[in-house]
Amino acid sequence: MPSNQTPNYGLSQWSKSDRIQMEDFNADNAKIDAALAAQASTLSAHAAQLAKLGNCQVWTTTYKGTGTVGPDHPTSLTFPKRPVFAMIDSGSGKPSFLLPQSGSLYNAGSDDMNRLTWNGATASWYLVTTGTPFAAYQLNARDVVYYVTALLAAD
Repeated sequence: MPSNQTPNYGLSQWSKSDRIQMEDFNADNAKIDAALAAQASTLSAHAAQLAKLGNCQVWTTTYKGTGTVGPDHPTSLTFPKRPVFAMIDSGSGKPSFLLPQSGSLYNAGSDDMNRLTWNGATASWYLVTTGTPFAAYQLNARDVVYYVTALLAAD
């Protein structure tokens, strides 16, 4: 058995006075093989995850508002799959943002809140207000075309 070992893997460090034995070499080779296999597995897993980063699909669509508003008349939109982020704009220059992870719909045109729910890849929202309910604040003004841009995860 050698008198010294490496700090990371405990591999044999030989001195001139050490008696060299085949078992010590075999044990070192087994440690090296196990470390390389673990590293290869980790690198493979990281490469698979890294391939997903920055890869997204941009999906666009439009819908025409119906003019209805409130909890009995939610606005709904079905995506190919649940987006990471979506922006809805009527051309007003004040887009609204759908944030699926937070479950919120931020409407830049209003201080009123929209309640957002998901059923699979379909988002539904309705205006919650104590004042006069305006369909525009629910992103559903009659005959207005809304432009939707969504980022979908590529995986």
